[in-house]
Amino acid sequence: MGHQGVDRTVSLVRDRFFWPYMQSDIEHYVTKVCSCIKQKKPCRDTRAPLTNIVTTQPFELVCIDFLHLDKCKGGYEYILVIVDHFTRFAQAYATTSKSGKTAANIIFNDYALKFGFPCRIHHDQGGEFENQLFRQLTKLSGITGSRTKPYHPMGNGQVERMNRTLLQMLKTLTEKQKTSWKESINKLMYAYNCTRCEVTGYSPFYLLFGRTPRLPVDMLFGLYSDSCFSDHRDYADKWKKGMDEAYVIANEHARKSAEKSKKYYDTKVTSSALQPGERVLIKNLTPRGGSGKLRDYWEDAIHTVVRQMGPDLPIYEVKPERSKGRSRVLHRNLLMSCDHLPFEPEKDSPTVHKKQTKDQPVQEFQESDDEDSGDGYCLHKALPQLPVTQSLDPTAETGSPVVEHQPSAPEPAAPSPELPGGDHLDVIDSPPQIETREATTSVADSQPLSSTSSPSPPSTVLVETPAVDTTSRPHRERHPPRR
Repeated sequence: MGHQGVDRTVSLVRDRFFWPYMQSDIEHYVTKVCSCIKQKKPCRDTRAPLTNIVTTQPFELVCIDFLHLDKCKGGYEYILVIVDHFTRFAQAYATTSKSGKTAANIIFNDYALKFGFPCRIHHDQGGEFENQLFRQLTKLSGITGSRTKPYHPMGNGQVERMNRTLLQMLKTLTEKQKTSWKESINKLMYAYNCTRCEVTGYSPFYLLFGRTPRLPVDMLFGLYSDSCFSDHRDYADKWKKGMDEAYVIANEHARKSAEKSKKYYDTKVTSSALQPGERVLIKNLTPRGGSGKLRDYWEDAIHTVVRQMGPDLPIYEVKPERSKGRSRVLHRNLLMSCDHLPFEPEKDSPTVHKKQTKDQPVQEFQESDDEDSGDGYCLHKALPQLPVTQSLDPTAETGSPVVEHQPSAPEPAAPSPELPGGDHLDVIDSPPQIETREATTSVADSQPLSSTSSPSPPSTVLVETPAVDTTSRPHRERHPPRR
């Protein structure tokens, strides 16, 4: 009745039927067994416990991503955002395209030459980062790469949060400035790097360079630093001491902030750990055109869990249950357990019919011993109907006909020796007797007997039969005595 849910189904059934534990049975069927759960969105989304990424030094992990905006003057419509995970130091580069060549040129010819090569680069599974050029450059420069799971932007949350902050700053521009937002990007990023970050307790500029930035307002009011150093060694010692203290404080603040975020996030956890062999459904996120409002919430194929990628990671490798599809590595938020769904029948593979080629031999038909089996001799060509000369013999009384055979090159028939009383003999060359079916009628019954004394040449009937060795015997034709 339209799959209205537990309450409506129970109310509908209760007015007509009753059985013990009726409500629990209906609730179990509707929520776990009925196939409509593949199409409906669950009341509460699946949410796995939060796992934080921990870094302890600058450029240990760099997160990158492309941000798409409205096209401005010069054809620029993309921004490559690069964020250092430890210091939160961010850089933004306006580009006209998001190709792999553009991303590699900015990272390895600009960013890395200014700030040094990072230890690891983290990105999503976009084609601009997943290509042969990017792999070769990271391999040659000694940089390890990591990526997020499909349709899981939370795995790259640092740069995603930076995209949100950058959009908010760009919205504060005037309408005239928005048409050429490329000219304002560097100023906005400098303002962001000079302000204090709530997570670390320091500004990204200070954690990276070890000093507070000098701003135009400082020059206007004459605000200069009172610190003075005797030589370079004194400056380096004091700089090292100040940075060690800042890194310890930044790590402590980052740890407390991560624990606070995890505690708040885990209060809404609605999932459990999956075990190998458990059956799951995958969230349907493949774009198929249109608005997608009528698209099923879960994919139709059921998958099974192969393994968990890490003891504390909510990431699993799954494979199709019935078909021979490829394995996929997905986050727990995209999976839903479905052990109570009925098993799908195995699909039979289509039968491939091979065409008979000219080189294949012709199939031989063998003779069957059973007369009722319907098998017979295979004639490759229809035989013409020719007159056949029959002779009467004692075997004709039993109803078995005699078929006359003659060689392919017939010789002129010799006259049969005459007997007293006008009788004569017909000589038949090797007449093999063949058993015919019950439905076959004898030729002797269908044609009248020959009463003339002149011999007629025997007709030839070609039948594919095994050779039978018989001896030629003259058959006497009997006539009533003359008076």
